[in-house]
Amino acid sequence: MRLYSKPSKRKRALASDDLQLVITAMASSPDHDDKLFLAQLLTGFHGLLRLGELVWPDSVKLRTSRKLSLRTTVQTTPSTFSFLLHSHKSDKFFDGDRVLIDRKLSSSPPLDAFASYLASRDSRFPFHPQLWLRANGTSPTRRWFITRLKSFFPDDVSGHSMRSGGATALAIAGVPSPSIQAIGRWSSDAWQVYIRKHPVLVHASMLAEQLTHAPPSYTRTLCGNSLQIHTSINLFLVSPSLDSFLSILSFSLPPLPISH
Repeated sequence: MRLYSKPSKRKRALASDDLQLVITAMASSPDHDDKLFLAQLLTGFHGLLRLGELVWPDSVKLRTSRKLSLRTTVQTTPSTFSFLLHSHKSDKFFDGDRVLIDRKLSSSPPLDAFASYLASRDSRFPFHPQLWLRANGTSPTRRWFITRLKSFFPDDVSGHSMRSGGATALAIAGVPSPSIQAIGRWSSDAWQVYIRKHPVLVHASMLAEQLTHAPPSYTRTLCGNSLQIHTSINLFLVSPSLDSFLSILSFSLPPLPISH
């Protein structure tokens, strides 16, 4: 019986504001390693990648070229880019899986960062097979990536923060659970532990996102010789207490008179 057990402390999930901080600092940098880090960070976030799928282990004994993504597997279009993971945790048949980043779902920054890195990589190392390469021609390691990550964020952010942040962002955007599981290549519903927000807050964020893009509803009433249009807006509010669920507040704006 665990009388004195301590709750597990999960690292904080990265958010869009966190990514924007790094983008602002590195997007225009001419340094190759800056381009590499930014491309890997955004690809890891939007592709729901494990850090180990982007970098080599620090221990030389654990390194194997079989797990390195290759430049020849990259495919690009004006709105997407993709590459092959040669093996991953849930790959039972070791035939790899393709990671695809789409502008429609991920916006422009990850595509721009990847294109900038790829151009730098190809000009420096046109004959190297590895996709991810540092300026010195070696594959990036976990220590290299984490050191750069820590230069922007405190200790509550780790390599897993990309994957959990990307999953949380998709949940807030209203992406169905089976799609999130497929994008992240999870073999079970264990992916749900990566959502680092209370379900009520996730649902509230989804509703707020829908409200932002949804047009108000209109009702027409005939008043004398003029037609009035009443605008009705629904606001979804979250109670400060998580014990209560969402409340909905409706109100009407002043009517707009329209003459016949």
